[in-house]
Amino acid sequence: MLDFTFLAAFLLVFARISGFIAVFPLFALTGVPALLRLGLALILALIVTPVAGKGFAAPAAAGYVFALANEVLFGLATGLTAALVFYALRMAGQLMGIQIGFAVAELLDPAGIQNNVVAEFVFLLGVIFFFSVDGHHAVIAALVRSFEMVPLTTGAVKSSVVPYVARLIGGMFSTALQLAAPVLAVMVVVDLALGLMVRMVPQINVFMLGFPLKVAAGLLILAGLLPVLGVVLRQLFDRMVADILVLVRGLA
Repeated sequence: MLDFTFLAAFLLVFARISGFIAVFPLFALTGVPALLRLGLALILALIVTPVAGKGFAAPAAAGYVFALANEVLFGLATGLTAALVFYALRMAGQLMGIQIGFAVAELLDPAGIQNNVVAEFVFLLGVIFFFSVDGHHAVIAALVRSFEMVPLTTGAVKSSVVPYVARLIGGMFSTALQLAAPVLAVMVVVDLALGLMVRMVPQINVFMLGFPLKVAAGLLILAGLLPVLGVVLRQLFDRMVADILVLVRGLA
């Protein structure tokens, strides 16, 4: 016999989890099939519902629809919070790529796809490191814990969390700039050196000389930063989980 209370709780759990998966970059990548994301959300919801649905009493029809929409918004908010670290990585890579000179590759791409090579590299490097330190386990654990901190139908997306989310978004821009700062600084020095060379030897073709020089210098600095980047990424992922839990408390 079908347990309608369990089904009602399952749909609410599924709504929160699917909202999270919809915006979290690792699941929202274009290469990840929608069916796989749907299956992951269903499996997680089936696992979590027996715990999250304890003591659950289904509200009336109108209240249930509102609760369903609220759970989707809850999942979207927590997913966006978790995604900010990866947005910062991609933005830092964009800044590096533009200064190094890889923006030209976007203009000359015959497929017409605007992909910054350095941005993709930094983003995928972050994804690999995220899985290597079991970041996906920590994020899923935080998502499951959200059902303990904010039981079904009790949470609400409040205006009081807007300043906190705005501060997190501002921190994303700051983090991206800090990650890209070493490469940007070296590129400024290279540009100054090229400018002095042109003043001293006007016959030099600065474009032919400058492009390979900037690419070589930028890639060397980026390679030298990889060991440090691992430490920074670990701190960012730890802070990401903490930010999710702080947001969940604000939504309680």
